[in-house]
Formats: sequence, C-alpha cells, structure tokens
Amino acid sequence: MRILSILITLIVCTGTVHAAKPIHGGYYDRDSVEARLRGMPLHIIEGIWQFPSNGATVVIERIQHDGPMTDEVVAYSMILLKSPMRSLYPGTEIGTLKPTSKRGVYSAVLYTDTDGGRRLLKPKNFTLTLNDDGHLGFHRHGSSIKANIWRMLPYISRLGIRVNNDKPRDVNGCVRVFPMSKDGPIEPRYL
Repeated sequence: MRILSILITLIVCTGTVHAAKPIHGGYYDRDSVEARLRGMPLHIIEGIWQFPSNGATVVIERIQHDGPMTDEVVAYSMILLKSPMRSLYPGTEIGTLKPTSKRGVYSAVLYTDTDGGRRLLKPKNFTLTLNDDGHLGFHRHGSSIKANIWRMLPYISRLGIRVNNDKPRDVNGCVRVFPMSKDGPIEPRYL
C-alpha cells in the first residue's frame, strides 16, 4: 500500500513538472505579427528575433498590453514564430523575461529541451544582454565546476572534477529582424 501511494505521488508530480506550455494563436504568419507590433508602442527588447545558429525565429513581447500602468511589473514572453524542429508549433511559449536593474540586461527562464513532442522540458535560468547594434546575447547560469561522484567510487583517491569554462560568454544569441535598427543593416548587402 505504501509503494502504491509513493507511485501515485510520483506520477502526479511528474505530470505537473512537465506540463505543456500554452500555444498562443496569431503567430502562424510573420506579416500579421509585424502588423500587430507596428500598432503598439514597443519597448527596446520587443520585436522579432532570429537565432543565426539554426534559423529559429521568436517574438518577444509584453505579457500585459492593458496600458501604461506604472506600478505593474513588466514581463515579456518569448514565443516561437518559426522553428527548425517540426514538433514545435508556432505560438509555443518558450520562456519569460524580466528586466533587471541594469539597462539592456534581462533575467530569463527558457526551456532548453523537448520530449520529442510538443512538451517543453528543462527550464534554465539565463541572463540576456541587449547590445545597441541589434544583438541579444544569452548567458546560461550555472557553475563551471562539476564533480562526478560515480568516478570516485572505485578508488577514493581519484577525484572526478572538471572545469567547463572554455567557451566565451554571450556568444550564443539572437539578431533583431523586426523592427530593424535605424543605423542600417547588420550585414552589408552587395549588388
């Protein structure tokens, strides 16, 4: 009886941890998203962004559009517009962003994995840095020292510690697609 109650508790807990994020309507056509964003006063982070590494396109916009409420905490949602993974539909919310005390720096919780279907897994904390030239840099939070306890079991004198800091910060990120910066294109166009 005790084992059955433990199994039921585990099933209920895993069902709530890996709940599917809602799929928002109105994100199937990029032109309609651009038209909607043109009609709103945009914050500096809001717009359409593209990941150069895989071509995924996301929309960052405010969660509340009720008006200029000064006492309300501003939060943004990152919603998928186009993905190289066919299992993720346009309109899937892949994370939330909140501004920090430093201008152009945002704290974010983004989902980093899927179960092969529509459910998003493994929410991770990120710091997003917005540059003036239309680049949004991502830096994942986490420790750079990892200890492997299983490696120490055969011989206690052997430590399994490794340091993971070979990659420079803020290399991963997005490039602004809409609205374009007033300074000109990010990459020069040749005729």
